Formats: sequence, structure tokens, C-alpha cells
Amino acid sequence: MSSTTPRTQPLGRRARNRVARHDQLLAAASDIVNESGLDGLTMQAVADRVDCAVGTIYTYFNSKASLIAALQANAMQTILATYHRAAEQWDDALDASGLDDPAVESLVRVLAYGQLFLAGPELNPREFEFLQLAFTSPVNLVSVDDVSALTSHALTLLAEGLVLIDSAVASGAISAPDPGRGDDALRRMLRWVGALEGSLLLANVRLEAMTDTDAAAFDARQLGLLTSQDLLLAWGAPPRVLKAAVDELDRMLRAGSLLPRPEPRD
Repeated sequence: MSSTTPRTQPLGRRARNRVARHDQLLAAASDIVNESGLDGLTMQAVADRVDCAVGTIYTYFNSKASLIAALQANAMQTILATYHRAAEQWDDALDASGLDDPAVESLVRVLAYGQLFLAGPELNPREFEFLQLAFTSPVNLVSVDDVSALTSHALTLLAEGLVLIDSAVASGAISAPDPGRGDDALRRMLRWVGALEGSLLLANVRLEAMTDTDAAAFDARQLGLLTSQDLLLAWGAPPRVLKAAVDELDRMLRAGSLLPRPEPRD
């Protein structure tokens, strides 16, 4: 079984002990990456961290690539769980809002997804940073055997956004993609995520080196919100509907129902 395959069946005691050891090794590897980066992650470093023989590590992960793949899968699952917690909050907030306008509600969820993405470095800092390191590395860090499982996890994350875009189309809040020019929901999603990622990159600009700079213009969440609005307008969102969605999003933010609280680490 791949190291990235999720567990679904009840486990016996010996299996539970093995799972506990597996999770302990992953936690140690995560700590090492957090402290020393991917270059500092070695099988020997993990063994030293948990005080075991390096051979023990290989009974759980047959290579460093397998270990990195498992870390990536865990990070994606953690971020997905954060999304589900946030989506429940949005549902409750919209139920209590009395909006009763499917088009506005669908755009609220789209905008909220974008804000959740931009809050990733705060809500799941270790997981978000690790995925950034892994995905932007010029070296192939995982084996071909693990790529399909990781792709499945990544597509699950993207699928949540795709559902929101499709719901916005179904409600009439935005127009359907134009297949005639090679457009579809997935390509919209990829352009949107790329724009949000760009907002995070711009937020890292060293403003102290720039004179007469409006720092607010580089705020990732504000920049990402404006970019998301630009895309929605380009996709046919009526300005009145979009404004109502932005107003509701702001109300949710002020009420503390937009972003979930970060879960404490053990």
C-alpha cells in the first residue's frame, strides 16, 4: 500500500501501534523540515529525532521520496479539513443572514474560498509552507509510484473550489465557461488559484526599501479579494450581485464566521 493511501478500516492493537509509530515518524520529519528545510530532512535525521535505528525508518518509508510524499499527503489532508470546518461556518452564517438569494450566496462562498486560501499561511503555517517548498522545488522529490496518490489529494482540494464555481454558474451568478475558446471550470480554477498565489508572493515584498509606498496595496487578502472580484466580473457576475456578496463577506469577517480558528498542535 502506498504511504499516501488514507486509512479507512478499523485496526487491531498491533496495527494501531504501527500507525502510532508511523505518525510519530511523520511528526519528526515535519519538525525537521520546519527547522532545517527539505535539505535537512534525511532518514538518519528522523531516526536520531525519535531515537531509533535508521533501518526502522525504512520499514515504514522505503525512501526519502516516500517520506516526502507522505508529508505532502498529510499536509493536503490537514488543509482540506480546515476547508471543511470553514465551509460549515459559512453555511451557518448564510443560513442566519436571511439573504435568500442563491446567486449572492454562491458568490459569497467563492470569495470566502479565496480568503481561506490566502489565510493558509496563518491557519496551517507548517503545512502551507511545506507544500510551497515541495511544489516549487526544481527537483522531483517524490517517486512515480506516489504521484498518482498525491495527484488525487491535490485534485480533491481543487474539486472543492470547482464545486463552488459550478454552483455559481448554476445559480446564474456567473456565466458558463466558453468551450469555443478552450475554457472550462478547471481552467478557471487554475487561473484563480494562480492569481491568489501571486497575491501571497506580492505580500512578501520588502516595503521598507520602497519610499512613498501604500502598504495596504500589498496586503494579500485585500489584493486577493480585489483580484477575485475582477475575475468574477470577467466571468459575467452582475455588479449588484457581486457587491451584495462582498458586503456579506465583510459582515462574516467582522462576526468572526469567515475563517476557522487554527487548531492547536500537540
